[in-house]
Amino acid sequence: ITERKQVEEAVELGVPCLVINNKVEDLDVNYIAIDNLLGGEIAADYLISLGHTKIAIVTGNLATQAGLQRFEGFKNILAKRKIPLPEGYVYKGDYSRRSARIAAEQFFQLKELPTAIFACSDDMALELMAVSNEKGLQVPKDISIIGFDDNPACLYSPVALTTIKQPLFLMAEEAVRSLNTIITKQIVTKKKVVLPPELIVRESCSSPKK
Repeated sequence: ITERKQVEEAVELGVPCLVINNKVEDLDVNYIAIDNLLGGEIAADYLISLGHTKIAIVTGNLATQAGLQRFEGFKNILAKRKIPLPEGYVYKGDYSRRSARIAAEQFFQLKELPTAIFACSDDMALELMAVSNEKGLQVPKDISIIGFDDNPACLYSPVALTTIKQPLFLMAEEAVRSLNTIITKQIVTKKKVVLPPELIVRESCSSPKK
């Protein structure tokens, strides 16, 4: 709310500004963001392509644009493919490892365990993998897990994590170029950029056991 107020004040005062990592559609302000809705769709689509129909999700903070849109994208694809999403397969997390651990404990107590889980951040995905191992479940043989971010830690977990990569470096480059133009040339060009995320396939997902 505070950040939103600052942007509104800048717009009112005519101060050039650029919002990074958030789409702002209801203000006349430039932004460079990531297509989180598409990211959620890619994650769901990939798991379905492997044959999964029992897919759970640990959301990010739904009060954030990223958290809400990743969840919406995920639900969109499941609905499109007519794959059910039981209430027990949804845990509203907050990007923390603690919330992922609580989610895993709940999922693994269900009568019908999910065969795959989409965690809306890599930190949560890595914690899900840790709890799975504690429960004697092998990733991806017994359960597939996909994350979101492409944190370097993905490569160093016992099983390399499949994830949705955010183009953060590209976003930063675009932002620096825009700000440099504003500072050096005193020119404010209209820039509303939404960058696509990318599926990074590693080792943590496979087809469900028959």
